[in-house]
Amino acid sequence: MALNEISPHINPVPNCSPSQYVDLVDARFSNPAIVDTVRRVAFDGSNRHTGALLPLIRQALAVGAPIEGLALSQALWARMCTGRREDGSTIAANDPAWEQLSAAAKQAEHHPQAWLEQRQYYGAIANHPGFCATFTDWLTRLHCDGVEATISTYLQGKSQ
Repeated sequence: MALNEISPHINPVPNCSPSQYVDLVDARFSNPAIVDTVRRVAFDGSNRHTGALLPLIRQALAVGAPIEGLALSQALWARMCTGRREDGSTIAANDPAWEQLSAAAKQAEHHPQAWLEQRQYYGAIANHPGFCATFTDWLTRLHCDGVEATISTYLQGKSQ
């Protein structure tokens, strides 16, 4: 996803090609000495997605670029915001807008468009048929097949 869907839409890093930068980030996150928690990384998604991922999605849609992984990232965020893990345990509130996000995520379990109808985040993205269909497919898979199986499906599609 990083090379095909993200790097074409970000400003270049000085003295570093997009693939070199992806390799650098991968090496840093693969370092066992750097320990982080999922909870901290996922904190404040409404701000992080709005500032980092949604502009990339808008740019990708504007030029007809691939959006599979970007749509999956949004479906994973929606899945997390239901507040339940697949084992039934609770995901504690982790965003200043948690109540609203959680309500939208729970509606989206049966009506995926409910997540995208959060106009303060998605704006016109919610009207893009290709993005909506891809997001709906991924969110439906997440709820039916589970997170690991859905990510495996995405990765298998990327290797073909």
